[in-house]
Amino acid sequence: MSIKIRIILIFIVGLAFGLRFYNVWDNPPALSWDEVSIGYNAYSILKTGRDEHGRFLPIDTFVGYGDYKPPLAIYLTVPFVALFGLNELAVRLPSVIFGTLTVLLTYFLVKELFREKEISPLVIGHWSFDVASIAAAILALSPWHINLSRAGFEATIALFFIVLGTVLCLAARRQERLYWVCWLPFVAAVYTFNSARYFVPFAALGVVVFIGKQVVVHKKIFLGGIILSIVLLLPILPHLFSKEARLRYNEVNIFSDSSIVERANDRRAFDNHSFISAIFDNRRIGYARSFLSHYFDHFTADFLFIKGDGNPKFSTQDVGQLYGVDLPFLLLGVYTMFAYFRPQAWFLIYWLITAIIPAAVARETPHALRILNSLPTWHIFIAFGIVVFLSNVHKKKVYLLCSILLVVLYVGNVSYYLHNYYIHYPRIYSGEWQYGYKQALQYVNANTNKYKKIYLSESIGRAYMYALFYTAYNPEEFQKRNSSYFDAAGFYHVDGFGPFIFGSALPVLDDGSLYIFPPNQVPTGVKIIKTIALLDGSPVLTLFEK
Repeated sequence: MSIKIRIILIFIVGLAFGLRFYNVWDNPPALSWDEVSIGYNAYSILKTGRDEHGRFLPIDTFVGYGDYKPPLAIYLTVPFVALFGLNELAVRLPSVIFGTLTVLLTYFLVKELFREKEISPLVIGHWSFDVASIAAAILALSPWHINLSRAGFEATIALFFIVLGTVLCLAARRQERLYWVCWLPFVAAVYTFNSARYFVPFAALGVVVFIGKQVVVHKKIFLGGIILSIVLLLPILPHLFSKEARLRYNEVNIFSDSSIVERANDRRAFDNHSFISAIFDNRRIGYARSFLSHYFDHFTADFLFIKGDGNPKFSTQDVGQLYGVDLPFLLLGVYTMFAYFRPQAWFLIYWLITAIIPAAVARETPHALRILNSLPTWHIFIAFGIVVFLSNVHKKKVYLLCSILLVVLYVGNVSYYLHNYYIHYPRIYSGEWQYGYKQALQYVNANTNKYKKIYLSESIGRAYMYALFYTAYNPEEFQKRNSSYFDAAGFYHVDGFGPFIFGSALPVLDDGSLYIFPPNQVPTGVKIIKTIALLDGSPVLTLFEK
């Protein structure tokens, strides 16, 4: 690697880190309930070696809210909580770091994919930019990846491991000893995020097919690495096939949608249960249509290039998951890569297609978080399209003009996204991030001895976990003394611990207690202490006494 390439790569990685790290403790404007759960369980492990439920160093799953989180992201958060305390920075820094490292790995992924193929780089003055560096730069600037790297999402960490595993497997073609360890990052991804568990077998199969002949040549080392990976998966396998692992799946999957069965039954009854009706009006066709509909939701222009994911946690709602300027280069990149580098094109398309399958069986689509594993395939195609486009401009003046126009378009797209993300996004969507609990609990911390009981509404999220997180409540005490239960669906609820009592209904008021409820539940005649407003000025919680 030349000095100039190193300088370019350092600049890209530095830019990626800056965009993911800047003001990350304040934007997103509050911690989501998954983030506080990860943070507090990391804190509990740090202090007691046990999770919030009292399980000692669990390696299969963290029960959490009854959503049974994969364990690795929580363990990776522990050292950050130890260094920075129980706060937003500690919870989000792992995602920032692993997201930044994924940008770096994208460079090496492209290098390994096209190692035996020569692609002429773009030359601008004394600097040259190849597909690898351009792909890394586009991922560094991606609104999709920036959004999800700035919050404590396990998916960002899992993506890092998937890309790392792929890079190592491709590099093993030249250094066969890597076959011993190249599968281990895939194992790590299984221990990190639920969607990765379904995608990893597809990803591993795709890599094996791509490197084909090398597997046969080094079959002993290859099989040794596979056996090692299977052994490391053994602790989590019982959970993967347990009823607990199916709870979240059963809640969100399309196959539990009874309306599809009801529609099929109604149509068959209307057709007097004829033979033709039995063929065409059955639930299997209904589920297949539903799956395809949810699958192709992820390829709509609105999702990819205009608005993005409908959930504001995953998109600013002002730009797509990709930039509008990416569209022509994405199409050109796919077309020309199939024309000139077909094995690489099939590998990337296979990666993209299979990464979307887990999300397509869920009802909420399109879903940017669940298909994050499809990155960075989009960005590699886009980078390839840019190189192909400019490489076919032979007149120097036209080449310079096209290069300047391309830079201006990307600067414009990126600037528009960053302006919206840093200026408008927190104000408009603070309510989507459970904003208000932190501010209410800061008052509680400053007045700890003033109240016998503190009634905290569950109106904006999992109130008990926010109370644990923002008071840094002693994990050992919580494990011993709390009023909690699992409901019929298997989800965990806490009625109270210490001075805190949680619920949605306003209790009978008594002296010496603090009440934290939405403004529309505040009775007349009480003493209002303060009202907490969202960043757009809308009141969200009121603190009051009798």
